[in-house]
Amino acid sequence: MPHRALRMLVYVLIGVGGLFVPSVALAGDGWYMGMDLGVAHAPGPDTATSDNDYPTMCDMFIDPNAALGDQCTPGESWSNEFDAGTGVLAGISSGYRWGNFRIEGEYFYRGTIHDSAKDPLENSGSAGVADKNEQELVRSEEAIDDVLSHNFFANLYYDFTSNSKWTPYLGVGVGFAHVSIDYSNLFRRNIDPARIRTFPNPMNGIDPRNQTLAGTTTIAKSRLSDMLFGYQAIAGLDYQLRESVTIGLKFRWAGFSEFKDGAEYAQLRSHDSTNSRDMNDPRSARVRYTFTTDDLTFWGLSLNLKYQF
Repeated sequence: MPHRALRMLVYVLIGVGGLFVPSVALAGDGWYMGMDLGVAHAPGPDTATSDNDYPTMCDMFIDPNAALGDQCTPGESWSNEFDAGTGVLAGISSGYRWGNFRIEGEYFYRGTIHDSAKDPLENSGSAGVADKNEQELVRSEEAIDDVLSHNFFANLYYDFTSNSKWTPYLGVGVGFAHVSIDYSNLFRRNIDPARIRTFPNPMNGIDPRNQTLAGTTTIAKSRLSDMLFGYQAIAGLDYQLRESVTIGLKFRWAGFSEFKDGAEYAQLRSHDSTNSRDMNDPRSARVRYTFTTDDLTFWGLSLNLKYQF
């Protein structure tokens, strides 16, 4: 899909360039507009996830008689490393050229598909979560799919003087981005209560609480979002098609601050995202998870068309 979009842009740029009167003179100072279309690649993020869930033995939907003792301390956490993603980048810009300098405002959209699923218990920061993998859980999975961002930047460029129609340039920019991540996790419990040790099974029998727990699932699925500060470095090469029209290739590297957002579980051990119906019980608080990444980065390579008025 990105390659097809790039081919289409080439045809559009050539067609638009042919609409203008030929001239060999370089464009002078003044306003210009630009558009970009290309590909983006984002390294896989390192993440940390935590929640305010209580241990299973304190869940009153599993054990209606569970006492709120010292063992009932809320909070579990785990970390993960996801795979890189590739996608598309498209944008528009408007700026002013003054000698060798240009200043512009830019909007661009970036979408990268990661389609990456990992086992969160491999890097769990909680002994309780890790122990579940030995007996209670038969499947644990955390995943991110697509990462989308709407980006607004102010950029400053320097165009290097050339005696040809080629103009190399360098630039820097700062701005902000609204970033959203398609996030999910799944914790599926053993369907065989005899293999679950969350509650001690009596001799020659099975604890009813383990029977209630067997086969239950905890599921999270949300599009999380955050507003991030961003910065970028840009290098490019333009070719003058007409007096007012250039076509070029632009490379950018962009970095953003940490991403952080959260939501309630779609279901917690196959019930609502809470541990108690009693509003006087601290366990009745809504159970939420928080998903955090390290600093997000990506690089993009795009075709660029500029028209100066």
